[in-house]
Amino acid sequence: MVGDLAFIYFQFDFNMVVAMKWLKLIFVIPLICFLVITNIYQDPANIFHDESKEIAESIVAGYAAYSATGNGNEREVKHNLIMVMPKETDCIAVGPSLVMCVNKDIVGTDSFINLGVSGSDIYDILAQFGLMDIYGKKTKRVIFCVDSYSFDESFYAADGAQNAILMPYTDYMLQVLNGVPPLPIHYNDGSDIKTQIEQAFSISYFQASWDQVRLNGTYAMSDKRWGIVPEGWDGSKPYYGVDGSWTYAASYQANDINYVLEQCASYDIEKQFAYDRHISEYSKEIIEKLIAYLTNQGIEVELFLCPLAPSLWDRLEAEKSHYVILDEITDFVKEMSNKYDLKITGTYNPYELGIKDENFYDSRHVRRELMGEFFDFYSKE
Repeated sequence: MVGDLAFIYFQFDFNMVVAMKWLKLIFVIPLICFLVITNIYQDPANIFHDESKEIAESIVAGYAAYSATGNGNEREVKHNLIMVMPKETDCIAVGPSLVMCVNKDIVGTDSFINLGVSGSDIYDILAQFGLMDIYGKKTKRVIFCVDSYSFDESFYAADGAQNAILMPYTDYMLQVLNGVPPLPIHYNDGSDIKTQIEQAFSISYFQASWDQVRLNGTYAMSDKRWGIVPEGWDGSKPYYGVDGSWTYAASYQANDINYVLEQCASYDIEKQFAYDRHISEYSKEIIEKLIAYLTNQGIEVELFLCPLAPSLWDRLEAEKSHYVILDEITDFVKEMSNKYDLKITGTYNPYELGIKDENFYDSRHVRRELMGEFFDFYSKE
C-alpha cells in the first residue's frame, strides 16, 4: 500500500514537472518568436537589410534620400556611391562627420560628391581612394578633413573593426602608395551568418529594435526601408543630399546652446584627444604618401581643420600639457601645406575664427547653414 502511494506521488510529481516544462515552453516560445521577428523586421543597424545601393543610386539620379531606420550603413552608402558616381568630378570631400555637411553650394560646383562618414579614419579614406582607383573614378580636387581619428592609432590600429568589410580596399591602396602591384580584391559583402543569428536572438538588439518601434510610434515599418525625400519634407529623419552631403534631422538641428554646453562638458576628451599620447608617425607617413600620390596626378588637395566648440576647446586648454595631438596635427598640416603647396581651411582653435558655442549642433559639429560663412571651400585656383 505504501509502495503504491509512493508510486502515485512520484507519478504525480513527474507529471507536474513535465507539465510545468511544457507550460514554460508554451510561454517562452512566443516570446522568443516575438524577439526574433522584431529584431529582423525592425533591424535598426541594418544587419538583415541594407538599402545602401538604392540610396546611392538615388543620389546619383539627383534625388535626396533617407533611411527609414534613421541608421543606415554610411560606409556602404559611400561604397556604392563611388561605384555609380560620374567618371569625373570637380571635387570630392573625405573624412569624418565633421565634413559631411559640406555641400555643392558651399564648394561652388555642382560636380561635387561628399564621401564623408561618421568616425572616418585613415583606413576609411584609403579604402575610398582604393575604390576610386579600381572603378576608374577621377577628381580634380579633394577636401580632406583632418582630425584625430586618422592620427591616433588607438582609433584604428587594432584591426580596423569599424570598417572591416572595406579593409581589402584599404590594403589595395596601401600597396599602390608603396609602389607594390596590388593584389586582386576579395570582397566580403558583410553577410555574416553567424552575426545575423546572434543578433536575431540578442536581447540588446531587441532593446534597440523596440526603441525603433517607439520612435516610429508603431510596430509596422513604412512600405520601404528607405525613401526619396519629398517636397515639403518634415525633417523627421536625416538624409543624404544629391551630392552625398548630410542634413541632420530637424530635432538635431533644433539643439540650442544649452545642449551644446552639456555636450562640451560631457565629451570624452581623454579618449578623443589622446591624453598624454602623441601623433602617430605611421599616420604621418601614410597621409604624406597619399598627398604625394594625389598631387602627382595634378589633383588639388585642401586640408580642412574643423574647429571645436569654444567650451570644449577651453577644457583642452586647461590641461594643455596632456593634450598635444591637435597642436601636432596642426604642425604636420602646415608642413604638408608648405611642402606640397596645399590650401588649409579652418583651424581647431575656434577663437581664431570667431566662432561661438551657439554656432554648433554639439561640441564638434558646426551648424550646416554656417559652414559657408566660416570656411572658404572654393578652389584656390
